[in-house]
Amino acid sequence: MAKARLQYLSDAEQSFIHEKTLEVLEVVGVAYNSPLALDLLEEAGAEVDRERLTARLRWDLIEPCLASVPREILLAGREPRHDRILGRDSLVATSDGMFTYVLDDLTGVRREGTQADLARFTRLVDALTEIDTHWPSPQTSDVAAEVMPLVMQATCLRNTSKHIQDEIRAPELVDPILAMYEAASGAPLAERPVFSVTNCTVAPLQHDREMTEAGLKLAKRGVPIFVLPMPQAGTTGPMTLLGTCIVHLAELLSAVVLFQLAQPGCPLISGVGSAVAEMRSGGYIAAGPEIGLINLICLEMSRFYGLLTQATGISADAKAVDFQAGSEGGMTGLCAALAGADSLIAAGGFDGVQTTSLAKMVLDNDQVGALRRYLRESLIDDTTALIDDILEVGIGGHFLGRRSTRAHARDEVWRPSVFQRGTPEEAAGPGGSLLEQAVARAEALLAEHEPLPLDEAAERELDAIVAGWAERHAGA
Repeated sequence: MAKARLQYLSDAEQSFIHEKTLEVLEVVGVAYNSPLALDLLEEAGAEVDRERLTARLRWDLIEPCLASVPREILLAGREPRHDRILGRDSLVATSDGMFTYVLDDLTGVRREGTQADLARFTRLVDALTEIDTHWPSPQTSDVAAEVMPLVMQATCLRNTSKHIQDEIRAPELVDPILAMYEAASGAPLAERPVFSVTNCTVAPLQHDREMTEAGLKLAKRGVPIFVLPMPQAGTTGPMTLLGTCIVHLAELLSAVVLFQLAQPGCPLISGVGSAVAEMRSGGYIAAGPEIGLINLICLEMSRFYGLLTQATGISADAKAVDFQAGSEGGMTGLCAALAGADSLIAAGGFDGVQTTSLAKMVLDNDQVGALRRYLRESLIDDTTALIDDILEVGIGGHFLGRRSTRAHARDEVWRPSVFQRGTPEEAAGPGGSLLEQAVARAEALLAEHEPLPLDEAAERELDAIVAGWAERHAGA
């Protein structure tokens, strides 16, 4: 089988990066900022500093923790047809998350997201065939901060039966949020992990206490954890891409050790969130060519360590859904896909991951479909060489009437849902521009698509959990 692939680092270069990463962990260490974490690390033999809440890690501690990470991880859907298995399925694609703003593609008006927006975008993801899992977004600016985490989960559960990936930033949120997902799926998360979390380390070389202690609880419950270091070259990471990747990898390995000590065999995925800073402003560059190179280094080193991966994908720094957005997203996404990412943060983001829109979500759905065509394995043998056809048609003929043309026409050529082909006259028809057609496609899907509803008992349980949390935190 032939398959498109991309390799960046030599074996010697991978070994060099590994050695330098270990040097950082052994000499500098990592601040875990949690006595609970230090208890686990000290018991396992790490050198800890209780006063500074730091630990230094040696390879003899790291290596067995890496060996206990699963090589296949189920991301279950509320409907089993949406189940995806990292390490077995090719390129699992998720919507991008954590947007603050929603852009109206046709008027150019940008505003903060609302709960109604979250419901619409979640339902759209449920309808889009190339997007496998959902990262809740946009943020709900019209919901009180103390109940926002629970309201967002309930809103998503009511509007998609696909797997949901999100953050849990405080340990006290773990039990109510997991209770919501277990009520919706009817099974413990250890059996049906319909929910996974992103655990962001804090560059350089730190862990957030609240999120880390939430992660320890989540690991014991069998929730898959995407570890997402995010150093930025020039600010929270060294100015070279390699230096930033070494910080990234040190933070990644420090998280692997902690969560495997907490729960050996817990499902962990190596996420790539590292980037570069826009040095004039300190802002986050989401989709420059440097992001593709960071993906290559971190993905290859994650494979070196035997970890499943999630890459940064089809986001953009463009301020609208335009040529820049498509170019940036296409280059970064293809780079990550050809490098062998198991999962890709793939749809909906631009403006440095601050903004989303209906058109961007629909166009990114096509982008993912195109990426999957690149990744498809192809037979290289007599069945695909079609030598008999070539010899019989000969010079100056055509292949339109050949049986093989009919047999292969549908599966050989990828067909988009909104990307334009055909004649200019067809493209300029009643549907309008590509942007207008993408918006129309989104609106049609939202009008037609009905996600799988929750049963009445689950609906009551979600309401009760949110109401109970609101009552306990009234006036916070």
